[in-house]
Amino acid sequence: LKGKSGQNASFVAAGGLDQKQGRSAIDNTVLCNLFTRREAREQFVGRRIRKAIAKFMGIRQLCILRKLSTHLMLDVESLAADGVGHGRRTVRSIMRSFNASQLEAVGVTPDGPSFHNLVLRGEILFGWGQLELKTQEAVWKQIRQLIRDYDGYHEEESTDKSPDIFHNFVAFCRDRPGEFFENNRLRHFEVQFAGLISGEIVLIRRSTMERFTLSRYISMSWRRSQPLWAVFSGHPHQARLAGTNEASFVRVNECPYALFHGMSLASGGYAADETDMPRTSAGVDKKQDNRYSFLMEFQWIRDPAANIENWFLTDIEKILNEVWLLNPRGPERDFLPGEMMVEVGQNPKVGSSIKQTQHTQMSEGSLASHPLLLLDSATGPRYSEYLGGTIDFVDVGGPLDAAPELRGFFMKVQTARPTAPYLVGFMVDLRLHLLKQFGGSEQMDFFCNAMSDGAGGFVIVFAPLAQLEKVDDKPPDFATFANPLTGESSESAGLQESRIDFGKGVGHFLCAKPELREQLMHGGEETLRRIWAFNRVSGAQAAAERFAAERGVFG
Repeated sequence: LKGKSGQNASFVAAGGLDQKQGRSAIDNTVLCNLFTRREAREQFVGRRIRKAIAKFMGIRQLCILRKLSTHLMLDVESLAADGVGHGRRTVRSIMRSFNASQLEAVGVTPDGPSFHNLVLRGEILFGWGQLELKTQEAVWKQIRQLIRDYDGYHEEESTDKSPDIFHNFVAFCRDRPGEFFENNRLRHFEVQFAGLISGEIVLIRRSTMERFTLSRYISMSWRRSQPLWAVFSGHPHQARLAGTNEASFVRVNECPYALFHGMSLASGGYAADETDMPRTSAGVDKKQDNRYSFLMEFQWIRDPAANIENWFLTDIEKILNEVWLLNPRGPERDFLPGEMMVEVGQNPKVGSSIKQTQHTQMSEGSLASHPLLLLDSATGPRYSEYLGGTIDFVDVGGPLDAAPELRGFFMKVQTARPTAPYLVGFMVDLRLHLLKQFGGSEQMDFFCNAMSDGAGGFVIVFAPLAQLEKVDDKPPDFATFANPLTGESSESAGLQESRIDFGKGVGHFLCAKPELREQLMHGGEETLRRIWAFNRVSGAQAAAERFAAERGVFG
């Protein structure tokens, strides 16, 4: 993430929009579309100027190539247009073979940026992004200064400490997207519309802003059938209500640790609908089947409560809806070229580096990808007509002859429809029941992954985990963790890694310590079982089985 922050700083210095907005490092899928008047002129007038500069530089390079072609009686221009790469390498070699006096004799100035870029790339410049970063930064600095001198602006950035309420408002919208200014809905719209009418605030359409966003995404909509419960000190409250319309924005994970690793964020409180535009006139682009509605273009704040945190809120229903929407239907042999199976899960607190923004993890994978999840209990899975599938409570972790309270477990549900209301209700109610019985989120967390079974169905893996505590000041990958419910520490258990999360729970480890790699290579399955045993919550399996029986899961 530090590396990504450095890239963002360079991107901004070269004229790009700041991608560090919102509450966390990942809360930048949708950029704020509000600017002060000066910011809007700098960004959008400046972008036109830099586009014109790049165009003129390309024309100058074309003139250089034509002069060299005449001098050498060789079509250097065509070589520069070679899309394969061999021609561009030839152009670079030709350009470097001339000295300054030879170039001046041909009528070429060798010390300009156009010539330098041609020597560097061997092709004609078609856009701003093809310039060297240091050239972009130098030119953009001059463009900004010219615009400021012309408009008579002094250096003034949008900040929430600005005495100007419009500057203050814009800064707030960037730092807290999807929330109301001064926590007051009427005040928010009063300031926004006053700024728009007076010209002190400039609003850019969301569809335009998305061209400037580096974190591209695909969106999915679904409706919540069960509440999302938060439980602290045994007292539950609803973080999200049943019946709420939700939106998931799926984007790439910039710090991947799995194949095709992505993540899904909530809509951030903005309206996230689309309106079909009928193609009733010749003026409508026939390639454009739908467009954003006015509210979405405006980035109208629809639901500030959608901005929930990631810790202590295992969103089972979000996971199940996303795995249902992202996976192709039917067995793998019927997949179309390019289709793949996707698994979805959410990191527990101990494995999550981002607290402020709720997000689920997703990557390529299925049940067959994880040998641990293929395990069954001694009695095997049982069919439940109530759930519309099979359910199994699987012992994992520690010796097989160890007492149940010394072993970990996970519940495995296999079904054709993971989003069926009765199944979602059972899973959500089970999580709530366990949290209330075992002291709330301060004591217990959860592992929840869902994936395709490779045969047209789905598998949900759910397990209660102890809320591990870090007992030293070392970075998490090197720290010692303790299970406060058992009194064990990773050091006393002889584990180089003791956490369970989206990756580690199924045996996918990033080995920052050589000792961890050695431990895994000498006994991967044994180590993984011991990690599950270390995270156990004594009595949780029996409590889950009793709850299932009381709900009539088995008839």
